[in-house]
Amino acid sequence: MPETKNLIRLDGKWELFLEKTPEQTFKLLDSGTPADFMSSVPGTWNTEVLYTGKTSPITYGCYRYICTNLNPAKKYAILTRESPGTSCALYINRKLLGQTGDPFAMTKPTFNEKPNAYNPSHSQSIPFYCEFYPDSNGSVEIVFLVSNYFYRKGGLWDAVYFGEPGYVMRTNNMTLLFNEFVIGCLLFITLLNLIQFFINKKKWEYFYLGIASLVFALRIGTADYCSFGFLFPNLISEVKVKLEYTVLWIAPISIIQMIFKIYPSPNRVIIFKWLKEKYIRHFLVIADLLLGISSLIVPAYYSSRLVPPLQIGMGIISVYVIIFIISNLIKHRKYSLYNSISYSMLFLGAIIDIIYSQQKDLMPFSFFPIFLVAFAIIQILMLAAIQNDIHKNTEKSSQELQRLNEAYLRFVPKEFLRLLNKESIIKTKLGDYSNIEMTIMFSKQKFDDSKDDISLEQHFVLFNEYLKQVSPIIKKYDGFVSKFLSGGFMALFPNSETDAVRAALEINDCTKNNTWIGIHYGRMIIGTIGEENRLDDTVISDTVNTASRIESVCEKLGKNIIISQVLHKRISQESTLPVELNELEAIYVKGKEKPLQLYEVTRKTKRTQETE
Repeated sequence: MPETKNLIRLDGKWELFLEKTPEQTFKLLDSGTPADFMSSVPGTWNTEVLYTGKTSPITYGCYRYICTNLNPAKKYAILTRESPGTSCALYINRKLLGQTGDPFAMTKPTFNEKPNAYNPSHSQSIPFYCEFYPDSNGSVEIVFLVSNYFYRKGGLWDAVYFGEPGYVMRTNNMTLLFNEFVIGCLLFITLLNLIQFFINKKKWEYFYLGIASLVFALRIGTADYCSFGFLFPNLISEVKVKLEYTVLWIAPISIIQMIFKIYPSPNRVIIFKWLKEKYIRHFLVIADLLLGISSLIVPAYYSSRLVPPLQIGMGIISVYVIIFIISNLIKHRKYSLYNSISYSMLFLGAIIDIIYSQQKDLMPFSFFPIFLVAFAIIQILMLAAIQNDIHKNTEKSSQELQRLNEAYLRFVPKEFLRLLNKESIIKTKLGDYSNIEMTIMFSKQKFDDSKDDISLEQHFVLFNEYLKQVSPIIKKYDGFVSKFLSGGFMALFPNSETDAVRAALEINDCTKNNTWIGIHYGRMIIGTIGEENRLDDTVISDTVNTASRIESVCEKLGKNIIISQVLHKRISQESTLPVELNELEAIYVKGKEKPLQLYEVTRKTKRTQETE
C-alpha cells in the first residue's frame, strides 16, 4: 500500500470462500487450503454460484483481501457506500468490527427460511464504515462475511474504499452532502409542482412532473449510496429496494402522461384508422402500472426479479417518448426544444447509470443525480414558459372579454342589469324580471315634413346627431335609454320623478324646442324575453303604453313637454323644480276609455320667478 495515496479503491480480485463461515475460512487458511474462487470486487458471485451447480445467488460466503506495507501506528478506515448484499460483517485481522443486518442467521444449520416468502428481515442497507489499526507487521487482513437473503445478485457488489480515516470520512461526507443536496432539489421541485397542481387541478402536467421528481428523489436516496439509511437507521433492504424500483415504473408513466398532457393527441391513428395512438399508450401505461404495483406487493425476492421486465417496460416507453419528441421537433411544435434537451439529459443519465451499475470500476460514482436535476430544472423552465404563455393568453382573453362586455353593454344598458339585480350580462337568463315603480319618458325628434327631398340616409344621420345630444343629458339625470325607436327613444328614470322632468327641460333647451316629450309614472315590469338563444330586454306595462300616447298628444297639440296627472301630483309640491305646470283639456287617447288629464310643462320665466 503506497503511503502517497490517501484514499484508494481495493478493486480487483479477492479470495472468495463460498458457503464458508468466518471460522471455517480461518481454519482453511491456517491449513493452507486455497480459496474456492478469485472473485472480482466490485462484482457479484452469481457466476461462481452457477459454477458450483447452484441456480440461485442466495447464499453466503467470505471475501478476503490482504493489505501490507502499512504504518502500524497509523489508523486506517474502510468504507463501502452501499453495504454488501444483502447483509455483511467485517473482520479485521480476524476480529469482528461491525456489521449491517444479521449475516450470521443464514450460516446456522437450522436456517430454513424460503427466500421467496415474507420472512423477518435479516438485511439492512446503509453505508458501511469501520476504523482500525494494522498489526505490528503493518498488515491488515480484511474479511467480509456476506449473506444474500433475497436479491437476484449477491456478493461484494460495491467498491471498497481504504485509507486514512480523515480522507475516507471526507469522501463519505461529500457523497452524503451531494446526495442530500440533489434529494433536496428534487423534493423542492416535487413540492413546487404539486402546489401548482393543487392551485389549478386542470394542469395535470405539474402533478406528473412532481411525482416523477419524487421517485427520482427516492432513487437517489436508496440506490448506490443509501442516504435514507442515515435518516432511518433501521431501514431494511426489502423496503429499500422496493422504494428504489419505483423509479422504474412510476417515472416513465409520469413522463409519458406529462408529455401527452402538454401535447394531447386523442384522435391520432397509427397505420389503421381503428388503431388510435392513445390506445397503445394506455396499454403501455396500464401494463407498466400493473407490473410496478406487483413489485410493491410481492416479496422482495420477486421484486428483485421483476427489475428486468420493468427495465424493458421503461425502455419501450422511453423509445415511444423519444419518437414523439423527435416528431415534435421536426414539426417545430412549441416547447419541443425544451423537451428534446431535458429528455436527452434524462436518457443520457440513465445510460450512464446502467453502465455504472454494471461496471462500477469504470467510474468513481454515478453521475445520474446531476442529470436528474438538470432534467427537472429544464422541465420547470418549460412549464414556466407554458404558464407565461397561458398568462399572456389569459390576459389577452380577459381584455377581449372586457371589450366584448363593454360592447354588450352598448346594446343592454348596465342600468337595466342593475334593476334586475344582475352583476353581469353573463348571469342573465330568460325570464329574469323586476316589478318596480318609476318614471318613463317617450321622446321623438321633430322633422320638417315640407322637405320632401331629404333622403333616408340623411334622416339616419340627423337622428344619430339628435341622440348624441340628448343621451348625455339623460345619463346626467340618472336615467338611461331603454329603447331606440323610429325617430325617438324610450328612457327610464328609476331614482326620482323630478329627474325625468329636469332632463326633459334640458333636452328641449338643447334641441331648441325641436322635440316632443311625453312623461308618465307608474308600475312596470322590466325583464328579459325571447328564447334561450336570443334574448332581448323589454318593459311591459300599461304605464308604457300611456307614456307613448302622451308623446303622440305632444305632436297633435304642438306642445314640447306633456306629463300625466299621476306625475303632476308627485312633482307639484316640489318647490325646487323650475317649471310651470299648465293644465290641458282632458283628451281621449287610443286604448283608454276615459279621457286623460294632462299637463304641459314649461320652464319658468325670470318674471315668474321674480314675482314668486
